Amino acid sequence: MINSLSLDAPLVAITWLWCFSRIYNCSVIPAHYYILFSVTWLAYSGDRLLDTLRTPGSIRNTPRHRFTSQHFILLLGLWLLIATFSVCFLLVAINSTELKWGFCLLSVLALYFASCFCFPHLARSLLPREFLVGMFFSIATHFFIVVQQPAWAPYQFWTGFSFFAICTLNCLAISRWEFTSDLDAREVTFFTSSPARLQQFHYLLFVFLILQSVISVLMMWKQQIPAFELSLLLSTLLLIGLDRGTVSLRLKPVLADLALLTPWLILSIVS
Repeated sequence: MINSLSLDAPLVAITWLWCFSRIYNCSVIPAHYYILFSVTWLAYSGDRLLDTLRTPGSIRNTPRHRFTSQHFILLLGLWLLIATFSVCFLLVAINSTELKWGFCLLSVLALYFASCFCFPHLARSLLPREFLVGMFFSIATHFFIVVQQPAWAPYQFWTGFSFFAICTLNCLAISRWEFTSDLDAREVTFFTSSPARLQQFHYLLFVFLILQSVISVLMMWKQQIPAFELSLLLSTLLLIGLDRGTVSLRLKPVLADLALLTPWLILSIVS
């Protein structure tokens, strides 16, 4: 139900915002958490509503898309209500700098949605959905951290890249597991565009695992606690387990998102 209601992605987003606020020792107020939660929910649920609008006669063989199709009017009304409230909330809850850059981010996202609805094959072949989601997540979760910093620190480039990578790998894993249903629905994904790469995906997971392991060892050698890297390590191990395991294909997408909630465990241990 959490996945069908598009609540898993917002939970992941606010988890990592909390993680980055701890890592960078930044002040994040409840309004920031609500804004990130609502924007992420609007992006994810809006994408599913657009899929239903674009192919109204085709219900894809995934629980979340069937749920969206069956409750389309109710979910559309809820989406419009939350979108209206969130815009009003944005205008009064954040400062002018955050507002300016926030609307820039939302404008780019809205432009992509419009192109996906009008020219879905062109838009998603130029920038696959999996990479866009990774980019959106990394920018959005760093947003309220970056605007508080006078200048970018080198480590922020590392956390931005690494979080982009784990989110993209998460989306690629789900696309790999849903390859058949995506193909049946004529959905444009990274793997439906390049089926030959299906068998190469696990190499990406192992390369990322090795990279985070090396950085973790180097940080511990310098007597630093690699909380961020250990969270990514655990998430990657969970994705590898899901990819190679015998868990039902219907459960794997839900568990893949839950695999990104590792900061709650790692930071509770190292703090």
